[in-house]
Order: sequence, then structure tokens, then C-alpha cells
Amino acid sequence: MFHEDEIEIPEPDFSTVESTRKALSDVHIAAKSLRDANGKLRGDLEAMKTDLVRANQALAELQRAPAPAADGPDSMLRSFVRDDGKVRAVGELSEQEGWVPGLLDSEPVCAWQKELQDLVETRNIVRRIRTGSDPTRAKAASPRCDLRIRRHVERAPASIKRAFGDISTAGAEWYPDILLPVVEREFMLERRVAALFKVVPMSGKNLLHPFLSTGLRPYLKSAIGGDDPSQYTSSSLTTAQRSIDAVGFAVRSQLDEEATEDAIVDSMGIIRQELIAALVDGEEDAILNGDSAATHQDTGLSGWNIRSRWGSSGLGGAADHRRAWIGLRARATDVSNTTDGGSAETTAGFLTSLATMDSPHGLSGDRVCIVSPEYYLAKMLGLSEVLTAEKFGPKATVLTGQLAALLGTPIVLSEFIDKQLNASGVYDNTTKTKTGYLNLNRARFFLGMRRGSAVEIEKDITRGLYNLVSTVREVFFTLDSSTKKNVAWDYNHSVS
Repeated sequence: MFHEDEIEIPEPDFSTVESTRKALSDVHIAAKSLRDANGKLRGDLEAMKTDLVRANQALAELQRAPAPAADGPDSMLRSFVRDDGKVRAVGELSEQEGWVPGLLDSEPVCAWQKELQDLVETRNIVRRIRTGSDPTRAKAASPRCDLRIRRHVERAPASIKRAFGDISTAGAEWYPDILLPVVEREFMLERRVAALFKVVPMSGKNLLHPFLSTGLRPYLKSAIGGDDPSQYTSSSLTTAQRSIDAVGFAVRSQLDEEATEDAIVDSMGIIRQELIAALVDGEEDAILNGDSAATHQDTGLSGWNIRSRWGSSGLGGAADHRRAWIGLRARATDVSNTTDGGSAETTAGFLTSLATMDSPHGLSGDRVCIVSPEYYLAKMLGLSEVLTAEKFGPKATVLTGQLAALLGTPIVLSEFIDKQLNASGVYDNTTKTKTGYLNLNRARFFLGMRRGSAVEIEKDITRGLYNLVSTVREVFFTLDSSTKKNVAWDYNHSVS
């Protein structure tokens, strides 16, 4: 802009024709200069206005989303973005890093990723059911699920949200039409008794596992008394081998083929919960009460609906999950390490049970007691030596499911230690008044995992429904010899 105190404007001279023409020319030139200056000023003002709007937007975003810590979930989510800026949905092989996990098939690093995996799994199940074998129905199969995923992506942490920036719909373009391992992850997290034991991966259905039965031993070093002294005494490793076969468990649920998308979505939470609960409970029941012998040790197996969990059909048959392997109670019986503790429901009786076990006793922290809730509440809590969980202190190592400890032995409750056993410690479907507890060295038992849980869907056209089947292949075993007393069963305990 022009200011009078900065520019001196002379008076125009109209005395002659020439001076009048010059005055008009000067006015024209000044007007043109003023027009050009004002045009540039308007452009500068518009640019400044645009920059101001952008700055305000950036400031507002920074205020709404504080910068995450360098090692927080936002930072960890960056590992799912490729060098080209695109999202890596599922794991893939990288020349530089080897196998790298994907956003949808890895262990979640934050709540946003876990919810995304749940949404995608539900969406894929809906599409599998509603599409069937007709690919032309795919686009209309899951519009509501796709919308939920798009809205969830819009709330993504900054590091991963930028990678979604060029995806117009955040739909089928970037996530695969597969069932994700959400059920498997929740199955592993929900385990209680099974979490006590180390998991051994199995590359095939059968695993030949070598183990050490006799180790090296030291000898006294002989003194050198002259030339050519005698050699040190040697010892040898003695090894043996165990043949381990995985067993398959299956849980089946059914859905009407006419179910709407909303009905499927609403029911999936309950179906997933029941699939996981059935697998976890069946696994725990088999670990405690399983017996693969031709004649099961529990003579009343055909009527044993433990705590009303399994219903009345299929009990005791060839497909009963309690025939999968040798469980802990059956193992104690096989190695002749059971104790009638009915007259010694005391700390001294507990110590007697521990003393019946062979070395190693698990004194390094592997010893554990598994007991029924009734005996724990009615008898064990009354022992002065029992420390409950709140007394362990913040630095204590507490096992999964552990509620207390007796003389340094963690106590883990399981409802699959029944309260309706007979005085001999077995279920005969007649006398139902006793319970018991197990002491064991958990380091001597393992869970062989051939394959984690998986969900499969298949249409039954003869019934107009879809079968949702969740399966797992595993085996519970010990590497110890057939006579090793690595578990003790203390029975004939009352609960009143």
C-alpha cells in the first residue's frame, strides 16, 4: 500500500497541452502500478489464508493425538508398513528379514489391532456363509461388516493410518478372505491347567522324541606317578525314545443358511466363546481324567457328566475326549502312587503325598498341586500354612490360575477334579461323596501341539445349514519311564 508520508505526489500541471498530456500519462502509469500491486497483495493474502488454515488443522490434530512413546503400540504398528508405504496384511517372506508377520495374523500389540482382527474374522465368516459357492454374491455379502472396518480404520493410530490413506474403501482391496487365528489365540489365553505345562511343537502326527535316561558322571582324577599316566575314567550317555501321537479334538456349531448378516454378526461372539470354552474344558478334563487304556479307570465313565458340563449323549463312547491320552490321575494309578488321605486332611498329610514322589520333586519351582474348589474351600483354606494370593507380594511368581500356596507349593483350582468320586478315588456313578488333589512335577509333563485350533465352515445342503467346526491336534505326555512316580493322587477326601 502507498502512504502519503512515504511518497511525495506533485501537483499536476494543466497549463499547456503537453503538460496536460504528461499529467494524464502519469495518472495512467500510477493507476496501472497500483492495480498490479493490489493484485499481488490479494494473492499474497489468499496464500497466507490457506497456510493459516493448514497450520490450524495441523495444530488441532497434534492437540487431539499426542505423540506416542518411541516404544509404544503406535511405534510397533509401523512394522506392518512395507517400504513402499502399503500395509502388510498377512505375514510374508522378506529377503532382508526372513519371515515377517502381518497386521492381521500376528499377536496384537494394541487394542486397536485386536479389534481390527476380530472385525475382519467376523467379516470373513459372514462372507463365507452368505456367499456359499456363488462368487457373484461376494460384493453384497457383508456391507455392514465392511462399513464397520472402514470406520475402525479411520480411527487407526497415526503410524498405520497414513498407510491406509490411499485406500478408497479400506475393504477387500487389502485384507485376505481367510479365517484368522483369533480363536486359536483366545484358546491359548483361556487355558488354565494346560498353561502349567510346556508346549512342544510337533512337525507331524507322530513324534519320536529322544530323551536322556542316564547322564554323564564324574570320577576322581588319578594322580600322575610317572610316564604314561592312566586315562581318566569315562562315562556314557544312555538315551531312550518315546513315540508320541497327536489326537484330534473337534467342536461343531450350526447356523441357518438363511441367517442375515446382522444375525450372524450378533451370534458370532457367543459362538466363538462357546467354541473356545468347549476346547479349553475338554483339554483340561482330558489332562486330569483321561485314560487311553482299553478299560477306562473310571468305571462309570458312560454316566460321568462332570459338573453337568457335557450333557447326557456320547458319554463314555469311543469318541469321549477322556479317552484321548493318559491323564494325571490315571498316570498316578499306573505308577502305583495313590494315597488314601481321608484320615490325614492336614498339612502333615499333604507332606506325605509330596514325599511319595520320585526325584526330582520339583523343588526348583515346578511342583504344583491341583485341587477341587470344594476341598480347597472346605479344608485347605483352614490350614494355617496356606498363603492366599494377596499375601504373595508384588514380586512373587504366580502361575496361571493359582490362588494360594501351601508350603511353597502353588495351589491351582480345577472344576474337573470332581467332588462326586468314590472312596477309592474313581468315578463309579454310584458313590458320589469324595474328592481329591494331585501333586506333580509339572516340568516332567508336556503338551505336544501338532496344530493349533482352526475354524472351518462347510454347507450341508441336505439340511440347509452351515457347520462351523473348530479343531485342534495335540497330545499330553511325559518323557519319564513307565514306573517314574512324577505325580501323586491323594483321594478319599470329604468336602464337608
